[in-house]
This record gives sequence, structure tokens and C-alpha cells, in this order.
Amino acid sequence: MFVPRPHLIDALEGKQCRLQLLCAPAGYGKTSLLQQYLQGVEPPGQVVWMSLCGQPQTLEHLSATLANALGLALGTAPNAVLAFLDSSKLATGPSSSRAGSLPQLTEFPCGSEPAREEAILVNEFLSTENSNKAEPIRLVFDDLPAHMPPDLNHWFDQLLSLKTPRLQVLVTCRQRPDWNLPRLMLTGQLQELGAGQLALRPDEFESLIDALAPHTDAPAREKLWHETGGWCAGVRLSLPMDHAQPSPLLSQYLERELLSRLNEDQREVICGLAHLSRASAPFCEQLWEGQQATRVFNSLLECQAFVFPLEQQSGWFRLLPAVAQALQSQLSGAPLNRLRLRACQLLSVLGQVDDAVEQALCADQPEVAANYMERLWLSWILSERHLSKLMDWRERIEPQLLHSSPRLIYLCAKALLFSGRLDEAAECLARLGHFLPLPDTRRNQRLLANWQALYGTLQALRGHVDSARLHCRAALDDLAAEDWLSVLLCHCILARIAMEAGDLVEAQSLLDHSLELARRQGSHESEVLVNVDRARLLMLQRQWGQAQSLVRSELNRLTVKGAQPYPLLGRLLFAQGELLLQQGHIHEAEVVVQAGLLQVRGCCAPFVLNAYLLLSEIASCSHDPEKARWHLYEAERRMHWGKIHAACYQGPIARQNARIAAREQPANDDKVSPIRLAGVADYQDDLTPREVSVLKLLAEGMSIREVGSRLFISENTVKTHAKNINVKLGACRRTQAINSAKAMGILA
Repeated sequence: MFVPRPHLIDALEGKQCRLQLLCAPAGYGKTSLLQQYLQGVEPPGQVVWMSLCGQPQTLEHLSATLANALGLALGTAPNAVLAFLDSSKLATGPSSSRAGSLPQLTEFPCGSEPAREEAILVNEFLSTENSNKAEPIRLVFDDLPAHMPPDLNHWFDQLLSLKTPRLQVLVTCRQRPDWNLPRLMLTGQLQELGAGQLALRPDEFESLIDALAPHTDAPAREKLWHETGGWCAGVRLSLPMDHAQPSPLLSQYLERELLSRLNEDQREVICGLAHLSRASAPFCEQLWEGQQATRVFNSLLECQAFVFPLEQQSGWFRLLPAVAQALQSQLSGAPLNRLRLRACQLLSVLGQVDDAVEQALCADQPEVAANYMERLWLSWILSERHLSKLMDWRERIEPQLLHSSPRLIYLCAKALLFSGRLDEAAECLARLGHFLPLPDTRRNQRLLANWQALYGTLQALRGHVDSARLHCRAALDDLAAEDWLSVLLCHCILARIAMEAGDLVEAQSLLDHSLELARRQGSHESEVLVNVDRARLLMLQRQWGQAQSLVRSELNRLTVKGAQPYPLLGRLLFAQGELLLQQGHIHEAEVVVQAGLLQVRGCCAPFVLNAYLLLSEIASCSHDPEKARWHLYEAERRMHWGKIHAACYQGPIARQNARIAAREQPANDDKVSPIRLAGVADYQDDLTPREVSVLKLLAEGMSIREVGSRLFISENTVKTHAKNINVKLGACRRTQAINSAKAMGILA
């Protein structure tokens, strides 16, 4: 399948230098790119295309083949070829071709010898009748072999240092040649394109899928993009031959184009790497002890064996996922289990505990996996896709192992809470009681305080505000400095409760403490989560500019992550989408929310609901109630699949349904405001947070005196608020105001 690469053609045309080097693994379109480039290059001149097919070469063989292609006498000496190419009058020989006609030249058999003295040949070349027709000449060496003898490398260095300005050399290869490339770079005579530049861009990837398999859905496209990273051949060969089974062609391709070019040691190491999520030279040296694995690993890097560096992890690499999956069948059984268990030990020592757990589970050693899980930092769960990973481990490890220590119970309970599986979290928390009382009084207090922090969170998620506030405040009295994550959790829960009640000053104070704590602990993930709440508080305070700046600042820090879905980035994008929607930028909001949804695909946490609520509100604002309700249907479906407790989603979905219904009534069109989302009060632009608090208490049936007592304000102030509420909601009595507020989604 032909994929136009105009930006790469422009790059090649934009820099006319002595050597243009395309160095990347097999299947990155190097040959096709040069063919495209030479079809339209100006001025066309003479093109000599040498197809080397990665086969070993000798100086005599290659120079004889080149001499024949140039139309020179059979047996021309290598230096004579250089002398001809360096002459100021390059002739158009009988075997040459112009751009647009690129012959695949037949190689001469190895061992051909020069037949004449080179001085005589040079004179002969310069005296030909065509010598006055000087033209540019481009030599293409396609699929240069990985290893060449020193005399051939020296010949290429001489070729690249010739003085004639009309000579251009274009090379495709899978390993950087041993030439004097630094000198060419310093003199501006080298242009190099690697796998990063040659990989398909997202738009090219989509065009290729549209041409080959147009019915491929978005999740399948995202999975394929992540696995191939824009590797052209990998995309093409990974597409299923039918709608059910993946194609076997990728494995066959790699056997021919990769494994067949490796020696036995390289094959052993690369097949082991297929089962590891990361590797480094020192790690391999210990994993394959006594086998000079550092040398082997570095040779795999040099020969472009699809081993790429991990972003922001200096010295660590991984095999391209599509290649790893295709090679995994090469190693199995007892040898694979031994490799995995050895990797467990090394990874745990290096601090890569989550990878150690995964390797232990793959080796069918759940006891070892549970042992490593105890070493995880409790803040680990906040990073990247770790929540989903931990929930997956719970399905693969026996419950009795996960209940064997307070630390494991705490970790699992926190994961269940963050996943919205409240009943299971309650059962898990109950098991902490089996370890009480501890013999040490202080440790006993800490364990109980950590239990209260999680229990307060559980109560808040269930909507039991008073109980949540009671337990979180009690927990803060006994938590130690080591329990900073529980302290942070309590502060955030109390801040959300304060925002719900309209006490924005209290919420501000709690979030400020949380932010300082996250920073002092060096937890960037915690800082981001606190800042998401701070952005929502700024929205409630109508400080749109500050909220936007805060979200944008966090987005700038997170978008440097790799292509892997990143739920934390998704949450920030939802906040940005909400801000855009509040400011009336409906189309921009939809684009941002859709981008955030891609970052949380497959995520088991209930905050995925935010995306669907926003999309529903966007559709409703665009006068498309059917689409708005469809988004709510999708939201509920995702909640069911995630086994998320109804308390986490039923209320917000019901309120959004009411808003859609209210917007459908023309009389109410000008009274419905954009949605506000995790625990934050919904209210009209003209309704203050304090008025919302008063309205909620009145809706609970409280008297004017009881409302004043609860909010620590005078009865006259309550009456003033009630009068303002009636005016803003177009109501004459309390009942009418409450009904209007429910229809608009202000009250549940």
C-alpha cells in the first residue's frame, strides 16, 4: 500500500548534502521513500540504484557492480571508480537512468578482478565523447549490510570526501555504518532520518487504516497505534486477515527480516526481551549472567532490532510491543519461567516493583507476587494506569494472600474506593479489624486512623456527609507524618464536602494544605489531583482565568508522557473541557473532552463518568437531546461494566437527565446553565454558593431558624437568601423554587 510522505520528501529536498542516510529497522518505508523522492527530484541528473539486500559485500564486488552501473569497463579498480566520480565532467553512461526509472541492477558475482591499470582507465573515461555533458549524479545504496570489511568502509569514506559538488550519496540501512559521520555532520554534509522521523504520523496511520480496513473501530485503531508506534510494516501486517483472527504474516516477516540476520546469542536475548516490559544493558548482564549480555544487548541496539528507548527513563529500553507479541512464542515453558523469576529478583532490587509483581504472576507464582506488592509505595496507585493494574492483580491472586497483612488490605481497599466498588471496599476495610488491637499503642492508633481515613472516604462517596466529616476529622488527630497519603485524602474529602456546602473559604484552606503536603512529599500525581479540585474551586469562585491558567499549567507538564493512555491527563482534559463549556466554547470543549476520553479508555475508575456528562451537556446545548441521552446511556453502561457502585453515578446521571428535559421546554431555555461536575454543587450563574446551601437545607424541610443555626447566620439573612432564590428561579413559594431547582439539576 503506497503512503505519500510529502513532509519527508520536503525534508530531503530541503537539504542537498553529500550523504542522506535513512537508518531504521525493517519495514519503515526507507526504500519507498527514496523512490518517491527520486521521482520528482530537480535537476534529475544521473541516478544509479544499487540494491544490496543487506548481503555481505567486498570492496572488489561492490566497486565492480558500481562500475558496470556507471557504464565503465568490466574490472574497473575501486580507486578508478572514485577518480571517475571525482572528475569535473561526469558523463551519462549507457547504463545510467534518469529519475523516474529506477532499475533494479543485477549484482556481479563476488571475486571479479580489475582488468586494466587505473591510470589508463581514468584517461579513457575522460576522453569519451559524452564527457562534455556534465550532470549531477546520485548513487543509491539500498539496504546496506550491517557489517562491512575495513577496506570497504575506507572506500566509502573516500567516496564521501570527494570534492565534486555534483555527487550525492543516498543510503538506506538498518545499522549506522562505520564511516566518518561526525566530520560530515560538522561540515553540514549529512542528513540522517531515523525510525522516529520515518514512522507514520497519526494522519498517515489513519489514512492507511482507512484504505486497508476502513471498518476498524476507534478502540482497535488506538490499540494498533500503541503497539506499532507508526511502524509501517507492522501496521499493515497486524491487521486481521478476517474479522476474527490476527494475521500470521507479522511473525513470518520478523523471522525473515529480523531473526534470520541475528546470531544465536542475539536471538536468545531478543526473544527474552519479548517477555519484559523494560530492559537495560546492566539488567541484561545480570539476567543472562556469564553470556556477555551487555555486548549482545548493545549489538541489538546498533542493528536496529526494534529496541527503542523509554521516554524519561535514561538507559532503559523496550521491544516495540507489536514485535514483542509476535516473538513471544519463541520462548516458553520452563526456560521462560526461569527467566521470569530471575527478572523478578532483579527488578525488585532496582525498585521496579510493579514489573516484578507482573513477572511473578506470569510465572504462576502468586505468593511471590503478593510479597512484592507489600513493597509498593502507597502513592504508587495514583500514577499512570496503576489503578487498573492493581485491580487486574486482584483477579489473579487468591484473596487469602491479599488479606495477609494490613498494608495489602489498605492498598486493595484504597484501589476499590478509587474504582467506585464501594461494597467490596467496605468488606476489605472490615478485615483491618482482624489485626486490632496491635501490641504497640501508637501503631494501634495509626492503624485505626488509617482505617478511619478510608472509611470517611467511603461514607463521602455514598453521600453520607456527616459521617464522612466525622471520620476524616477524627483520623487527622492520630495520623503520623508517615501516613501523609491518608492525611491528603482526608483533606481532599473535607474540601469537597465544604465546596458542596458552599463553604468556599474552608475548602480553600484545606486544598492549600493538601497542595503543600503533596509538594513536600514530591508526589507530582498527588499535586495534579489536588489541582484538579483547586480548579473546580476557582470555577465556583468565578475566577475563570485563574482556573484556566492552573489547568493549562498542569497539562503542559503532563503532555510529555508517551503514547500510553494516561488517566491523570484525562482528568485534566475533562477540567479544561468543563472550563471551555462554561465559557460557551462548545465545539472546542467537545474536542478536548473526546481527547480526554481516549486517555481513560479501559480505566476502571468512576471519574470516567465526567466525560460522558460533559458530552451529554454539550449535545444538549447543541439542541440534540437524543445524542445527549445516548451519552448518558453509555455512561451508565461503563459504570455497570466497571462494577461501580450506584451511589457514584445515579445522582449525576439523573440530574443531567432532568437538565435535558428542562432544556427541551422552550419556557425554560434561558434558565438552564451548563453542567458542573466528583461532588461540586450545581447552580445557576446568578445563584451564589451560599444561596445554594440555603436552598438545599430548605429542600430538606428545615425551618428558617434551623437553616440559620446550621449555617451560623441570622434568620433575617436566611430570609433574604430565600427571597433572592425565589426571584432568580422565578418562583413565588418555597415549593416552586425547590421544584424548579430539581428540574434544572441544581438539586438532586
